Amino acid sequence: MSPLSWIATGSLATWVWLLLGQGFFWRTDQRLPAPSQAPETPAESPGDPWPRVVVVVPARDEAEVLPLSLPSLLAQDYPGPAEVILVDDGSTDGTGRLAEELARGRTGLPLAVVRPGEPEPGWTGKLWALRHGIALARAREPEFLLLTDADIAHEPDSLRLLVAAATGHRLDLVSQMARLRVASGWERLIVPAFVYFFCQLYPFRWINRRRPLATAAAGGCVLLRADTAERAGYRR
Repeated sequence: MSPLSWIATGSLATWVWLLLGQGFFWRTDQRLPAPSQAPETPAESPGDPWPRVVVVVPARDEAEVLPLSLPSLLAQDYPGPAEVILVDDGSTDGTGRLAEELARGRTGLPLAVVRPGEPEPGWTGKLWALRHGIALARAREPEFLLLTDADIAHEPDSLRLLVAAATGHRLDLVSQMARLRVASGWERLIVPAFVYFFCQLYPFRWINRRRPLATAAAGGCVLLRADTAERAGYRR
């Protein structure tokens, strides 16, 4: 075979592998399990209340997007006890004050805004804010923690569906990727490529198996059991 034939054969083999052997990463059929598919959810078990959830939102200089995202969390249609802790990580644009104003006089989930101060040695940025928020959340003795970014707007049933998936399928962690905004020219160029390569590296079908071939989560929306966070060593 000529060098060109070898190159063509190798290219064909690579594409066949990507299409068929890499977890069908290009498919978009992976979604949260429907509550009706779960063996058992709190709503279907009389006398079994929905578990307590604390939502932890690390935020730094998010005043521009907070009016769109925070109200969606406070308005969650969740049947059980839940509250939101927003960790203002040294914002200079009034993020914390704006969050308090958005929550004032609003019915829905209660909001607490906290300011952790400067990170301890060995901690930086978002991780420090998350550690502080999780520590405060644990004092409320929740069964679940929802870690979500301050720039993500949630559908009204987002929390309920996440908890139903975790309880119904006995999962320690449930994560959902947000639909990313694509408005500017650069976003149209970069965002699809980012999602494509993320799915290629971490095929959702592999991740969603009971015995996964790969492990990943979308950091912007992670629901996990509080004792799982403890076992993972969040304090360290």
